[in-house]
Amino acid sequence: MILVAAVLGLPLLTALACAIAPRWSPRAGVAGSVLALAAALGLAAEGFSEPPRRGLDGALYLDALSALIVAIVALVAALATIGSASYLRNEVAQGHLRPERVHWFHIWFQLSVLAMLAVPLLNNVGAMWVAIEGTTLTTALLVAFLGRGRDLEAAWKYLMLCTVGIAFALFGVVLTFYAASHGTDPGSGLEWDRLRAGAAALDPRLMRLAFVLVLVGFGTKAGLAPMHTWLPDAHGQGPTPVSALLSGALLPCALYGVLRFHLLAAGAVGTTFSSDLLIGIGVLSMLVAVPFVLVQHDLKRLLAYSSVEHMGIVALAVGIGSPLALFAAAFHLFNHALGKSALFFAAGAIGQRYGTLRLARLRGAIDVARAPALGLVLATLAISGLPPFGTFASELGIARAGLAGRPAAIAGVAALFVATVLVFGGMLFHVLQVVLRDPPRNTRPTSSGPVWLLFGAPVAVLLFVGVWLPPVLSGPFAAVARVLEVMAP
Repeated sequence: MILVAAVLGLPLLTALACAIAPRWSPRAGVAGSVLALAAALGLAAEGFSEPPRRGLDGALYLDALSALIVAIVALVAALATIGSASYLRNEVAQGHLRPERVHWFHIWFQLSVLAMLAVPLLNNVGAMWVAIEGTTLTTALLVAFLGRGRDLEAAWKYLMLCTVGIAFALFGVVLTFYAASHGTDPGSGLEWDRLRAGAAALDPRLMRLAFVLVLVGFGTKAGLAPMHTWLPDAHGQGPTPVSALLSGALLPCALYGVLRFHLLAAGAVGTTFSSDLLIGIGVLSMLVAVPFVLVQHDLKRLLAYSSVEHMGIVALAVGIGSPLALFAAAFHLFNHALGKSALFFAAGAIGQRYGTLRLARLRGAIDVARAPALGLVLATLAISGLPPFGTFASELGIARAGLAGRPAAIAGVAALFVATVLVFGGMLFHVLQVVLRDPPRNTRPTSSGPVWLLFGAPVAVLLFVGVWLPPVLSGPFAAVARVLEVMAP
């Protein structure tokens, strides 16, 4: 697995390069992230087109679901690294960051990406738990990187809540190990592929409790309600590249852990137990996000609550469980990663120009920061499910699948419709207020950086896949759907 070594090795080597040559850290970060993206896409192509593979004597595992998460993490990380150059330059110019600390951002950023890439590639679910905890430790330092009072508070809240949540997930992993040691080959340990193959022999009572603990634990990290309370603070206070990484890459990594254990629980207990829990927590997440979007006063916190809604949508789709719903779930993860990255970069650029993210103080952005304002509007339309963007297609697929399912799925689709309409209306109202009201007299000069690469390219891709989904993407999403199909005992 040469590509696996490249995917995991490049972020580590980039972090070392940034430590050795601090002056060149921005360029090293961009070069390393682009190379890692190329390696990740090559590895993902193998995962989508070939049967699942083991490596390093069972330590590594690659299937279509792993490949999707690897591709999403690498893509978001590359966009965030490119955008970080102008963002950090503006922070230095405005006196919020000392120049000698810039390389530390790139070091911790690359180590965070390394931990995220390791999550879907580790075969042992215990090692996967360690990698997810590693993402907490490294990204907490990034959230607090600028060292302001509210940044530190948000980082501590994030660290404490996610660590407590991860502790619940650890108990779920331990129970799974106990169930495996008494129900399947004792030598299988916690290797995912062997657990999946022998899921029918796992103790159903233990696996019920294990899945509940994992859902609470990894669901906390994935931003699912009611364990989501860290997310608005961390996304809102962290530097913009970090917010994009947290929303577009970290949340799918944590949700990946939930999905793996969902497959084990379905194989041991039956298809309805874990599916109904996913539908329930998905509906709760969507509905909880609505009032906070409608009455929000901070631009990045507005986008954070949108992430809570979208993770709920993916959970709902997986809970519905039909091939169409699972295809749409994979498609929606891809759409969310692109759309939310574009949104955070647009919001960050506007916030730096105004010196605030308070919605009441943001006005006339179309005159003050034309490109970010346009990107904010288009990305809002895209992420909110407006046709013909890709998010509309994925949400429509979820709705069609749910309406053909059991009563719980139909109720979930009703909640999806209500939440989507209200969140769309709330986000569009706030964004249009930011863009169209009369501008203030004084704003801060900032460096725009690669504006259209960060705002335009993701929105253009979302528009393209909403009109026509090429086989190069539909094939991988179908492969992910096959992986996520549950096997009843």
